[in-house]
Amino acid sequence: LFSGEVFKTAAGRAKLVDDVTELHTFLRSRLMELDSKEFVAVSTEDDAPAALQQESRESVQRLIQAVAKSLSVINASTTSQLIMLRSSRRFRERLVTSLEQRMKNAEKLTSCIADCQRKREDLAKQITETQPKLAVLVDATRAVQRSTEQIMTEQYKGRRINIVGDINTVLGES
Repeated sequence: LFSGEVFKTAAGRAKLVDDVTELHTFLRSRLMELDSKEFVAVSTEDDAPAALQQESRESVQRLIQAVAKSLSVINASTTSQLIMLRSSRRFRERLVTSLEQRMKNAEKLTSCIADCQRKREDLAKQITETQPKLAVLVDATRAVQRSTEQIMTEQYKGRRINIVGDINTVLGES
């Protein structure tokens, strides 16, 4: 029973769950008996069995907690997966296939991360190379703007002309 034979069949697992559930129910009813006044009178009699006289509320509560913990382990999804892993060849094959697929996906994502890092480095290098060229273009555009304003001021007989609009916004951002 304790060598794991009970887990090999569904009937054995069901019987174990039934037995442990029955034990849990018995212990809970025993705890209620200990809490009742009639049972206290019976349990203090000298002709009661020694095991019954030594039984305390705390010991029964500890047993209930241990049985409840055992039930939760038996009914846990991890336990059923381990049982399936042990008893079903098809389950093992599906699990292996799933794990292999996950490994392939992990490898793909790792290579994608490496590609993104290379691209980020390339873009950073390109930005640093482009910055001086952009600064030259901005300066040339400002010079053209000032020159155009000067020419237009001369054409309008000394009235100051300022070019306004998106060009100032673009030049102001740079």
